[in-house]
Amino acid sequence: MENNSFFKPTPLYKEFMILDLIEKNKDITQRHISDELGIAVSMVNKYLDEYEEKKLIKRKKYSTKTVEYFVTKKGIERKRYLNIGYLHSTQKLYDSAKENIVSFLDQMIDKGFKNILLYGAGEVAEILLQTIKTDNSIPINVLAVIDDDKDKQGQYLLTAKVISLDEINQIEHDGILISSYTNNEIILNKLLKNTYSGNKIIQFFD
Repeated sequence: MENNSFFKPTPLYKEFMILDLIEKNKDITQRHISDELGIAVSMVNKYLDEYEEKKLIKRKKYSTKTVEYFVTKKGIERKRYLNIGYLHSTQKLYDSAKENIVSFLDQMIDKGFKNILLYGAGEVAEILLQTIKTDNSIPINVLAVIDDDKDKQGQYLLTAKVISLDEINQIEHDGILISSYTNNEIILNKLLKNTYSGNKIIQFFD
C-alpha cells in the first residue's frame, strides 16, 4: 500500500500498515515504521508489543538495536481481513466521489459542452479522463489537455495529448474545463487575458 496523507491513520489502518511493512521487510526498524505512519516511535513499540501478545508477529532479538520481525500465520490472516475491510471502505469512498464527478459532467452536457479541452495535466485531469473513459454513459470527448509545462507538452495523459495554450485554435471545441485546484484562478485569468470567451470556461473548482 502506498503512503497516502489523505487518509486519517485509524488504529485498524495502522495495524494493517505495520503488518504489511513487516511482511515486506523483516529487518525494518521501528524508526522506519514511525516515519511511514507519521507516529512516535514509542507508539510503534506499543503496537508491536500488542501484536506480539496477540500472536500476530514474532520478534527475534540479536541485540538491543538489531531485531528481526516476522508476521505469523495468524498475522497474515489478520492482514488479509484488514485488507478486505480497507478495500470495501475505499470502494465506497470512490463510488461517492465518482457520483459527484458524474453529476458535474452531466451538468456540463446539459449546457452543451461535449467536445472539450482540459487545462492542467495533473491528477484531477487524470481522474476526469479515467471517469469518462470507464463510464460509457458520459458522452463527453476530451480532445486534448492544455498545460503550460513544456516538459509535459507533446506527451499523453492516458489517451489525451498534452498541448500548449497556443494550439487550442487548431482544435474545434465547445469549451475548456479547468482541471487544476491549485492554479484554478491563475488559469482562469490567463484564459480571459488571452481573450478566450468566459462563456466557454468551465470551472470544476468554482
